[in-house]
Amino acid sequence: MFRTTGAIIAFLLPMRAAVVLVWRPKNFPAWKRRAETGAGPVPPPMAYDRSVAPYTAVHLASLLPAHWQVHVVHEMVRDVDLDMPVDVVFLSTMDFCAPHARWLGEQFRARGVLVVVGGLYPTLNPGYFAGAADAVVVGEAEPILEQLVADLERRQPAPLYRASAPADLSVMPPPRYELVEREFSVTMSYEATRGCPFACSFCVLSADAARTPYRRRPVATVIRDIRHTPAGWTWRQRKVVTFWDNNLGADRVYFRELCEALAPLRRAWATQTSIDTITPESARLMGRSGCRYLYIGLESLVEDSLRASNKRHNRVAEYRRRLRLLHDQGIIVMSIFLVGLDGDTKEYLDRLPALVDEVGVDVPVFSMPVPIEGTPFRRALAEAGRLLPGDLLDGSDGVHLVYRPQRLSPEQLETALAFCMTRSYATWRVARRIIRRLPGGYIPTLTAALSNHVYMRFERALAQSALARTRARGRWAARIEQRAVMS
Repeated sequence: MFRTTGAIIAFLLPMRAAVVLVWRPKNFPAWKRRAETGAGPVPPPMAYDRSVAPYTAVHLASLLPAHWQVHVVHEMVRDVDLDMPVDVVFLSTMDFCAPHARWLGEQFRARGVLVVVGGLYPTLNPGYFAGAADAVVVGEAEPILEQLVADLERRQPAPLYRASAPADLSVMPPPRYELVEREFSVTMSYEATRGCPFACSFCVLSADAARTPYRRRPVATVIRDIRHTPAGWTWRQRKVVTFWDNNLGADRVYFRELCEALAPLRRAWATQTSIDTITPESARLMGRSGCRYLYIGLESLVEDSLRASNKRHNRVAEYRRRLRLLHDQGIIVMSIFLVGLDGDTKEYLDRLPALVDEVGVDVPVFSMPVPIEGTPFRRALAEAGRLLPGDLLDGSDGVHLVYRPQRLSPEQLETALAFCMTRSYATWRVARRIIRRLPGGYIPTLTAALSNHVYMRFERALAQSALARTRARGRWAARIEQRAVMS
């Protein structure tokens, strides 16, 4: 009887919930909110990330009870209102945003708001949020959400919820697209598969706590959800879909079926996949079904670095040929290159911007590899005594050097990262990348132009702010001494 009465009260007085996707600009660990000025000015190209609405927040919102009052906050486009009238806040965070997530949790708990923290970093280190969260979710949220919701409605959440099995992707509801901020250029994001069959040593998915089987949503469900667009969306918001999958093409049979089902929808779509999945057949399927933008983690042009990173499925000699297959179908290719892997030399990094152009990447992005907790890359650096002492979270955003390079001095590597960012986005290089797409027609050319414009502003601003920080910091050796004293 008492349980029934409690359920009735919970329904009549629904929980007010906010789902916050935690974010902070790179190179600014002390950043709190745009309304704050104490963290120093953030260059305008870095202060927002309006390109694509991430999937996590609208998916998590779809899993909450229908009678709850739910709204979503993506910090990429707006600040969190610390005084918003809510009973519970869900914070989803990755590693370099974790200190900011902990700060947010402390602010809300001080008001008596229940705080639940989940995501990749809480899965790797749940104890980090002690005192900043009422509950921490380890692993995927779906298997434990029913119990968590019941406990929240009683205002008695457990300190820790650990998923005992991977989520069943076949029973997911459509994302709550009506809650997504309209400031994003692309508002429809989705996840058709989860996981990755590979275990690259620097990837968070190689950490034991984050490792899950590769799974697929039924294709019919994917098509159902993509058609689930709110009334009032613009043509662009209805017609462009971004799949946030780690490796959408890993299952060749599933990928073929998905592409064939997407073709009649006449949507333009983008996703991420590994280079080994690009074949003449898969490229044709992607082109016919509307793929216009593809992210591929090429990571390096040094075979030794790829082998040491357990990324043997990447073969540098095949990069150019496989990317040409995509270009022939009008697909623009974006790729990240890690600057500072153990095979890197100063001579290689000096040539990297030119080498990237020779391979045919349309939108290059550069980052230092991040030693994420629990990964083989982190363990190897720790065992060799190459990590900086102390807490490295604030610096785990790809522009702070937190370990000793093997073949370069720390100062050489920091300078090389900024060099690659600025040299790759020199005006003449950008113009050449755009002109190369002219034979494919106006859509690939326009896509290349818009993407390069956005990343030119971002990469240049990030390089300049990182160089300013390193100049203000002084010698790298002094940094080690200072952190050693602090720890």
